[in-house]
Amino acid sequence: GHDQHGHDQQEQHEHAVPAAQETAAHGHGHAGATQPAKKRKHDISGVGSFALTSEYPLDSQLFNRFMVNLLQRKKDDLYRSKGVLCFAQEGDAKYIFQGVHEQIQFEQSTNKWAEGDVRMSKVVFIGRDLDREEIEAGFLTCCVHPETQHPH
Repeated sequence: GHDQHGHDQQEQHEHAVPAAQETAAHGHGHAGATQPAKKRKHDISGVGSFALTSEYPLDSQLFNRFMVNLLQRKKDDLYRSKGVLCFAQEGDAKYIFQGVHEQIQFEQSTNKWAEGDVRMSKVVFIGRDLDREEIEAGFLTCCVHPETQHPH
């Protein structure tokens, strides 16, 4: 019977977290109810960030299209995006990109990928109520999987 008790405590603990967040979010929304609507941008409830990574090089055209579409659809919710990218056609060049609302800037880094390094592309998204699974699925379609390299 002791194990069962420990399990219950753990479950209760896990369930307590969303409830606390909800209360905080509700209190926040309530306090701000009298504010003009355009203050909405500074409401940080629900804001989070996550990073996506890929060890495969990215197709630059697909990635660009993916980001443009994402920024158009989520322009109110996606505050910033930034990353370090390895593009399939670009050899050792390392690219840095940042997006603020609908503007995307790509620039070539002064550093190149070092020989023997894992060329890990990494993109960080910062925004409100972002659907990580949807964004990750889109990101993964930009990765170029060389047919000759089978994952071990």
